[in-house]
Amino acid sequence: MKKTIILITALFIFMSIELDAKPSFGVSFNFFYSSLRSYGEWIQLDNDLVVWRPHGIHSRWRPYSEGRWSWTSNGWYWDSYEPFGWATYHYGRWYNDDYYGWIWIPDYDWAPAWVEWRYDDDYIGWAPLPPYARFEINFGIHFSIGWHSHYSYWNFVNYNRFCDHRLNYYLLNERRIARIFESTRYRTNYYYDRDRIINGGVDKSFIERKAGYRIAEREITSIDNYRDYDRVRSERGDKVYAYRPSEKEINNDRTDKFEIRRGENHSTIEREKVATSIRRDSNRELDQSNERTVERNRDMNVDRDRNIREETRSKDDARKELERIQYERTENRDRQRIESKGEERINREIQRERQPIYERPSRSERPQVQERRVEPRKEQNNDRPMPRVESRGRSEERSPSKERSSERKK
Repeated sequence: MKKTIILITALFIFMSIELDAKPSFGVSFNFFYSSLRSYGEWIQLDNDLVVWRPHGIHSRWRPYSEGRWSWTSNGWYWDSYEPFGWATYHYGRWYNDDYYGWIWIPDYDWAPAWVEWRYDDDYIGWAPLPPYARFEINFGIHFSIGWHSHYSYWNFVNYNRFCDHRLNYYLLNERRIARIFESTRYRTNYYYDRDRIINGGVDKSFIERKAGYRIAEREITSIDNYRDYDRVRSERGDKVYAYRPSEKEINNDRTDKFEIRRGENHSTIEREKVATSIRRDSNRELDQSNERTVERNRDMNVDRDRNIREETRSKDDARKELERIQYERTENRDRQRIESKGEERINREIQRERQPIYERPSRSERPQVQERRVEPRKEQNNDRPMPRVESRGRSEERSPSKERSSERKK
């Protein structure tokens, strides 16, 4: 019973320590997406794992090769010369996929660098930690599977060039790395100190002895504005500039729509063993983005319907107003016509009233005019009958033929 109580108490203390170690805010997947989409593409693998792949890299490129190492109060800090380095080398993990090549899996925890180390008496090397590696406060780096990275993942250099500004010029090629790889010793040295993750790596004094010179400790200057960071990050002074976005900058950066390409082939990554905690959150933010897109489309449809209704209403109002104006014009025209007709009638009556009234004089007042007697006119009789001609009687009118016949009879 006592052992159970002690175990529960220890578990509670461990959980409270881990919760206290988490910052009150952190970089969100949304912020990673908007900051890195200009330098690469986002790919969704197997429907639930979202990764980022950089653009413009050559075939032999490896993570943690374009930059320099600096010793700081947080241990070995990787100062990247690449524009996406503030995120991909201080958050998350890298994986060399057989199909997609080097891909980056985002995570929330910030560290000076997330690498594993190898070294011998002549060379020191480093490679990016895989997504199966998880940092735990009380245990350091813990792997979810038995992990052994291939020698081609590693960068090796002589000790005297380890802190050089042009470190990439002195990296060993893969043929030399393959010869020395098996003779090197492996090391990961991460621990938690005063709310900070420390990358101890290979001991600094050991590297100084092998390099033959003293390595100065550099100060990390945190900048929470990317414009200021981009302006000063090319400086090669004693200071090291680390960009860690502020809560205000993270909250102000909101992306409503994620342009994530669906992977066309199965990845060799074992997604069930991925130890990063951002996979669940990225899926949640993608769902929230889809919900925001649906809500935005619904709002757009509502606004469109409202605009259509308002436009229809305004058209109806305009049509009614036009009809009212036309009706008023017609009424005014008819009124003016009636008024003009009334004025004409009144004017005619006035003119009629103004004309003098003719009164027929009485017989006594009439002038005495001698009447002229008009004799009846003799009309010519154009219908005078023709003079009558006396005709012989019927018995006396005999034709010559009859006379000849009568003479013949005699």
